[in-house]
Amino acid sequence: MKNISAFKLLLTAGAFLVASAACKKNNEYRDAEPVREVNMNTYDFIKSRNNGLYDTLVYLLDKTGLAQKLKTGKYTFFVPQDYSISAAMYNLNFTREKRGDRGNWTVDSIRIGIWDTLLTRYMIEGIYSLDSLMIADGVILTTPYGYEMNGKAIATTASGVAKSGSKVIQYSDRNNSRVIKNWVMATTESANLKTTNGIVHFLEPKHIFGYSSFIPMAYPSVRTPYQGKPIYLPGTIELAYFDKGGETVAYHDADPTNKGTARFRIDDGVDIDNCSEGLYNLGYTVTGEWLKYTVKVDFAGMYYLRSRAASPNSNSVFHVELDDVTVNGPQVVPKTGGYQTWVTIEGGKVYLTEGVHTVTYYEETGGYNGSKIGFTPAFRVPFNGQPLQIPGTIPAAYFDYGDEGVSYHDTDAFNKGSAKAVFRFFEGPDIDIANEGGYNIGGTAAGEWTLYTVDVAKTGSYRLEARVASPYTTGKFHFEIDGVNITGTMAAPNTGAYQTFTNVTKTVTLQAGRHDLKFYAESSSFNIAKFNFVAL
Repeated sequence: MKNISAFKLLLTAGAFLVASAACKKNNEYRDAEPVREVNMNTYDFIKSRNNGLYDTLVYLLDKTGLAQKLKTGKYTFFVPQDYSISAAMYNLNFTREKRGDRGNWTVDSIRIGIWDTLLTRYMIEGIYSLDSLMIADGVILTTPYGYEMNGKAIATTASGVAKSGSKVIQYSDRNNSRVIKNWVMATTESANLKTTNGIVHFLEPKHIFGYSSFIPMAYPSVRTPYQGKPIYLPGTIELAYFDKGGETVAYHDADPTNKGTARFRIDDGVDIDNCSEGLYNLGYTVTGEWLKYTVKVDFAGMYYLRSRAASPNSNSVFHVELDDVTVNGPQVVPKTGGYQTWVTIEGGKVYLTEGVHTVTYYEETGGYNGSKIGFTPAFRVPFNGQPLQIPGTIPAAYFDYGDEGVSYHDTDAFNKGSAKAVFRFFEGPDIDIANEGGYNIGGTAAGEWTLYTVDVAKTGSYRLEARVASPYTTGKFHFEIDGVNITGTMAAPNTGAYQTFTNVTKTVTLQAGRHDLKFYAESSSFNIAKFNFVAL
């Protein structure tokens, strides 16, 4: 192994500028069309590139144990270059000096857990080539820890003409936000290199490692959001994702040790368990403990506040504060039958103003587990904060925000889909993780519907392609515009399974302008992933 000092990256401004000026590129793999292949696993291929581009990356993969995943697992790896890591370290030391600390940290000064968390944001289970990401808003890609990224194929500029060049991938950190303006984006300099166990896309060196999360996670000397950005509302607050900053700053816990079952945030005192519903929950609760969350409210108005809790005991109590003012307390946790037997606790309506706020979860008594709290608007608003575009592809799971009877109707109040732990937990439609990427609506029942705010660019005829799957032939549905059925009954054929999708098409006439698009299930037993409108 090389002398370890070669990996420590004790940076100065001059050293960083020299490294940037000397930047090499993967020109032999740039815009690789058709797919190039190498006869070695992903890790061994990156390690074999003995050209100064990936020495530090390989060192960190070894140090965190993630190397084994890239040796044996089936992954798509968006590869950051050493220059990206150098830039992140330079920015970190610059920030430390500004705060009065010595700017002498090396990669070994950062906790292994930080490197592990951020490196996995570049690793996606499964194979995603550039062609598979050619969807208008891209494809939601989930990391091994359930964190959501986005991959989107885009065309480059050539000879001064926009979108006339070769295609690359725009790989984005969604920052736990469905609003695109809140995402942080990076671009590949080359794509589609196939290894024996995965596929590799190379990020451009100007990308800063960790997107916007590296400094807040590596150097939390003040209270900062856990993911580096506020938790966006409407949405769900995972209680284990409390702010960074430590005891009495971001949380108060009765003892300094994490006694939970999960190997998550082990350097903090909060007790965190693996949750039976997915992700994590708070456990070993004690009277007077609290946690703080930095949130950003995108739309002012009244919101339904709901919480998820479990307990074998009776009458445990908590409350929620907004900017240190109690907004829904006290909330009583009933006897549910066990610490992993979960119920939803209705907290009534809360008025939220637009902007950044602090939410505090306060345990008035102990003896229960809590997993998440959700804020769902009592009004209707587009999922991404702006209408979906026609022509274009509309993901079925991107129905407007709003409560039951406002933006959707579901026969039960609980999201029973496989994606509930990471996506739209407190809303009724059952949302699955789709094997084609992203999500689909499943568990359909007659009379259920979802609403989408759309903008139609031009009056005319469109081919509507509904992406459906079912092991039966009984599935039926239709689409409405502004309350008018525009398709008549469409049938979902027997595709063999709920995750084997096919297109069902219909020609429709649409008027230009903003409209309400409704998907309406006339019967049960089929899944729908998306619907695409193609101008004719």
